[in-house]
Amino acid sequence: MKTSDAAPSNRLGPAPGPTGSRRSTAKGDVPEAVLDRYLVERDLRGRPERFFRDHRAPEPMFRDRGKSLVSSQAYPDAVIDMLKIARHRGWDQVRVSGDPAFRREVWIQAQTLGIEVQGHRPRERDRQAAGLDRPSPRRDAETAKAHDALGERLAKAAIVVARLVPDAAIQTRLLEAAWARAGRPRPTEREPARGPDRQR
Repeated sequence: MKTSDAAPSNRLGPAPGPTGSRRSTAKGDVPEAVLDRYLVERDLRGRPERFFRDHRAPEPMFRDRGKSLVSSQAYPDAVIDMLKIARHRGWDQVRVSGDPAFRREVWIQAQTLGIEVQGHRPRERDRQAAGLDRPSPRRDAETAKAHDALGERLAKAAIVVARLVPDAAIQTRLLEAAWARAGRPRPTEREPARGPDRQR
């Protein structure tokens, strides 16, 4: 069934970026994994152009226009596939236009792929939907573990400095510089810079 080619208002394309970056705007430059998910109508040159979810759909989920990908709806699965095409083409920054639901969905889905989006100003709810404002217990545990490991390494460095450098003033300067580079305050004399119960 042939569809009308009326221009959908929802558009996703590469944002202007630095010259010399590898960006494809070739119509039909689509990853195989995306091609396999859709029934595809091709243009007169045989390039994939209209992507349908199934044979009963009167309108495609989205269209490939080369310099942009367009859609008449904001379905999350279609938006993520459009963004996968954008990433495949080297579009690490995209410009989005169209209805607010489409722009919002593009912004939310782009966060998972690490693609910057121009054309949508995210609200608090958008950030929450993208998982940016939720504290992650796993992330917090990893940060605490890295923080503890860094403290332990600095404590070991303090022991080495104390044994190799006889001058106390030089020891202090070296250790303060190490703690400053780590972005942490140096422990006071009441908190020895040793690892947990590791004394010789």
